Amino acid sequence: MRRAVCITNVAHEGPGLLGNLVADAGFSLTQVEAWRGERWPSDLGAADLVIVMGGPMGVADVGKPGFEWLGDVTELLGRRLAAVHPCIGVCLGMQLMAHAAGAKVAPMRDTEGASVREVGWGSLELVGASSILAGLPRPMDVLHWHGDACELPEGAELLASTPACPVQMFSVGRSVGMQFHPEVDGATACIWASEDAAFVRAANGADGVQALQTASPAAAARTSASRRRLLYNVLRHVLRP
Repeated sequence: MRRAVCITNVAHEGPGLLGNLVADAGFSLTQVEAWRGERWPSDLGAADLVIVMGGPMGVADVGKPGFEWLGDVTELLGRRLAAVHPCIGVCLGMQLMAHAAGAKVAPMRDTEGASVREVGWGSLELVGASSILAGLPRPMDVLHWHGDACELPEGAELLASTPACPVQMFSVGRSVGMQFHPEVDGATACIWASEDAAFVRAANGADGVQALQTASPAAAARTSASRRRLLYNVLRHVLRP
């Protein structure tokens, strides 16, 4: 059985719907809690899939005490990108992928230099005619949850954008990065709102947590089919011969 390794960076950000689809595709899925010191197999190759999930840390934390695994994940992604082996990066995972490919990753700022954060269910503009976007609504709604953004890596194809974050999704070789969270259901979004309450309030105001928890069940149900289709398309792309 083909192997899929899902690298997580915090307890509450697992593969969700993506993990279900990977298992349905015939992969043996192993979750590696890199933040706890767990490590992935050393012999991962072209037939294996590497997935890197999100987390509250950022590329700026690579090399800092307490975040040693981030450098190891970046090196893994860099080797696999160079060898054109399949990878999927979600949120922080996409930023580490972009960093491994030599692209700049930095906090989002407005024209006056103030921090910008995208948190909550909102619109995503799809770009181009890639098969990854086949059958998807334009625009489509997804769950956003980030304060950093990356530039487009050299040789990558831009697939999605928002006004605050021009690079929301890209493909490069047999790998795809997504800044948003198509894997998350309504219940998980509500848990995240509690776990990351300070960040949610910084983005959306004092009532941001309650508003997000109120909106999430219906938003997740409304977008379920399109999010599933997107992840199916992503898997089909990265697993092609």
